[in-house]
Amino acid sequence: MHPARPRPRRAAWLLPLAAALVLAAGGGWLLWTQIAQVQEGAVSPAVPPGVTRDPATRARGAVVSLSGQESHPRVAYDPPSGTVTAQFQSKYYDPAHDAKYNRQYLATEGRLVVQLVLYNVPEISRAVAELYRGRRLLATVSGGQGDAYNDYSVEYARDLP
Repeated sequence: MHPARPRPRRAAWLLPLAAALVLAAGGGWLLWTQIAQVQEGAVSPAVPPGVTRDPATRARGAVVSLSGQESHPRVAYDPPSGTVTAQFQSKYYDPAHDAKYNRQYLATEGRLVVQLVLYNVPEISRAVAELYRGRRLLATVSGGQGDAYNDYSVEYARDLP
């Protein structure tokens, strides 16, 4: 008779590995379905009762998204008038550029900021963008709810070429 062979032992790490894989797959599936629901608009971000979104914070985000963090925006919101004023460093103005192009750059940058600040925020009735280079004011662009993009007023500094 042959002596009994010992049974090969299964690796002790196999069961924890299988459990981790099942948990990761389940978590991935839950995350995927949550993302799909958000994209379809079925889930909106929860805002606690009594908390409102600050128009100045939104306006600052608009400036940063268009002109970058290096624009160093300073934003103020006046609730009684519904006016947001954003002062920031222009990303696109360059004294080496032709004066005509600089004016176009300033107008476009300012109008885009005003448009984005006003978009879908009923608390803001008017937006003002003041574009600077250092401490020098280059242009002021302003517009209100209901104004067309091309109707936003653009005023350049008097000494701007």
